[in-house]
Amino acid sequence: MRLFLKFIDKTSETVGKLFAWLIVFLVVGLMYEVIARYVFNAPTIWAYDLTYMIYGAHFMMGAAYLLYARGYVRIDVFYRFLPPRWQGGLDAFLFLVLLFPVMAVLLYKGIPYVAFSWSLHETSTAGAWSPPIYPLKTVLPVALILLTLQGIAEFIRSLGLAIRGKEYGV
Repeated sequence: MRLFLKFIDKTSETVGKLFAWLIVFLVVGLMYEVIARYVFNAPTIWAYDLTYMIYGAHFMMGAAYLLYARGYVRIDVFYRFLPPRWQGGLDAFLFLVLLFPVMAVLLYKGIPYVAFSWSLHETSTAGAWSPPIYPLKTVLPVALILLTLQGIAEFIRSLGLAIRGKEYGV
């Protein structure tokens, strides 16, 4: 079980840190567009499409890493006053009733959505460039699967905390 948890954590961390570098390309693309548009009065046709694609991939593929690093916003008005076992039990319960059902619905709806996009070789209609958008849409189920796997790892840890008083694998 520890090997599974370590593998999921390492995968989430590696993918998250790798996709974090997309911000560099996003900033460079936006800087190029701003300079081209306002200094040379020569806007590009690709900057808008490219930036929302980069940010979409960055945002989605970073979700599992965010869960792994516990970087999400937690409203812990009462949570922090609970004993560790209760915290683990509450976390495990919330994974079961919130995260996993939402991931199941998103995957159930998202996979056919992506498959349909691939079958059409869909292109973007947002800008003048009209690049293929179906590869970007593939990020959706991949990110959801990674987030679900990280959720399973966190659920196991929370369950261990609720039952044994310490996270599993610690």
